[in-house]
Amino acid sequence: MKYTQLELRLKTKDNIIGRIQNIWFIASGVLATLFNYYWHGPEVHAWDLRFHIIRNILRQYFAKSLPHTMSNDTAPTIDFEFIADYIAMNNLPNRPLQPSIGYNQEHNIEFNSKNCVEYNVPHYGLSSDKLNQMAALDKQLAQTGHPRSISCQVLVSTQSEFANCDPNCVLGMGPLDPDERIVLYFHGGAYCVGERSLTHMHVFAHISRTTGLRVFSPNYRLAPRHGFPSQLHDCFMAYKHVLSRGFKPQNIVLAGDSAGGALVVGVLLLLRDMKCTSPSAAVLVSPWVDATCSGDSWTRNQHYDYLPALPLTDPFHPTRMFYDAGRKFSPAMLKELQCPLVSPVFGTDLKGMPPMLVQMGRNELLHDDIEKFVTKVKHDNKNGCVRLETYEHMPHVFVLFDFADAAQKAFSSIGSFVREHN
Repeated sequence: MKYTQLELRLKTKDNIIGRIQNIWFIASGVLATLFNYYWHGPEVHAWDLRFHIIRNILRQYFAKSLPHTMSNDTAPTIDFEFIADYIAMNNLPNRPLQPSIGYNQEHNIEFNSKNCVEYNVPHYGLSSDKLNQMAALDKQLAQTGHPRSISCQVLVSTQSEFANCDPNCVLGMGPLDPDERIVLYFHGGAYCVGERSLTHMHVFAHISRTTGLRVFSPNYRLAPRHGFPSQLHDCFMAYKHVLSRGFKPQNIVLAGDSAGGALVVGVLLLLRDMKCTSPSAAVLVSPWVDATCSGDSWTRNQHYDYLPALPLTDPFHPTRMFYDAGRKFSPAMLKELQCPLVSPVFGTDLKGMPPMLVQMGRNELLHDDIEKFVTKVKHDNKNGCVRLETYEHMPHVFVLFDFADAAQKAFSSIGSFVREHN
């Protein structure tokens, strides 16, 4: 098949020319930000120059690294295997984790026969069928001696009670005592970005510091190479894996941001419907609960957030790439996207949720979708299990701006919430 030629702004080969290309891509954004900041003043007075620079680099990355001018009809002619390599080659810059902040170790999670699962959730229709196809393949691989695996980061803050412990012991996958509590965190990145969770190391360190717990983060498969429900299946299997290592459900806090927040809700729905014990609590930061992006804030907050507001007819829309890359958008796809495992905001039954902390920015594109989701959870759970915190002037997943006062307040609130639901 002949693929459409694409005009790409970032490197397609890891050589000197490609690196210069990426440096100029970032430098041009920084220079434009400096000019606008000093000539026109800050866009939001609550943001300092550092905040403006990082926000604008993220905006440029998400808006311009892929050609968002392609028509819906071109989707089948795009080589998304190549796009997956391109995204991996141009992942967001990672801040190295300094020993003074925290330390981590990467482990392998093997999906052996003991942990294989069958999803008895036929009411989710096509999503259920896809999950069971993936589960059946994992079972077959395990039974033939070639089990599939993913990696998992284990991280601890140096400002936690584990600071003086032997790292070789503290960074293992098993419980340090029979009743140890942990945070199982699903990172965000539109299901496409965040390879090996490296973009979130500082977020994990802050959460470990404020909760006093170790943070486990499974590195689920990424789109567009792996479409829905690969990510949900991997996260569900990661939860089962930590149980098999000896952790108890009541000692696990599920957490996630953006796409990871939606994965948390998806895992909770599967656990509830399969009559499995749910974790003790959940923390959602800017959860992407509506893959159709239908809320009015997608228009109202365009000027402030770093996420671009793209039409679903764009083949490079994150929803299109994670759900079924290369397929044309249609009314049938829109209906599929309204499955609660894809877009929890469309769930007609959100009962049985554990205590839940939801944090969002006032200025983010997802604001209205998150607000609608929280309203539904509150309606379906009369025990007051959900708490919503809205942070003024903040964009999507503002905890990534961990130097900001709002991010530090959010981390402190997560710590208080987790201790409250011990």
